[in-house]
Order: sequence, then C-alpha cells, then structure tokens
Amino acid sequence: MKQSSYENYIEKIVREELDKMYEGNKDLCRCDLCYRDIMTLTLNNLPPMYVSSNVGHIMTMYNLTKDQLHASVVVELLKAIEQVKTSPNH
Repeated sequence: MKQSSYENYIEKIVREELDKMYEGNKDLCRCDLCYRDIMTLTLNNLPPMYVSSNVGHIMTMYNLTKDQLHASVVVELLKAIEQVKTSPNH
C-alpha cells in the first residue's frame, strides 16, 4: 500500500489561533502540558477537515475563511483555555 500524506487542516488553524492568543495574553501558562491539553480539548470539539492534496488545501482554506467556522474555532479555544486554567494538570 502506498503511503499517503494528509493533515487535519483544523489542527493547523487551531494552532495558529492559539499562538495568537498566547501572544495577546501573557498570563496563559505556556508549559507543554497546558498547550497539549488546550489543543486536545479544542480539537475534540471541532469537526476534522482532512486534506491530502493542494486542491484540498485550497478548498479547505476557502471554507475556513467563512466567519462561522473561524468563530467556532475561537469559541472552542476559549472554552478549552478556561477549562485548563481552572483545572491544570500540573
């Protein structure tokens, strides 16, 4: 079987948005545990968007420009950040 390359584009967007939130809020814990917990909580509450080709990337980026999807990512990130701040694993 041929090895294929694919990625969850939502993960890329969540990572970019979380990095922006870290830049804007110096009070957020930046340890690996908290970062992973925030990423996992957020990704588990969003639908995956796997792509495997350049056309897939283009179509996904087009869809990601829609305000509703971006808002969903931000809302889930904020919920995950609050949950991790309230109950950190360290």
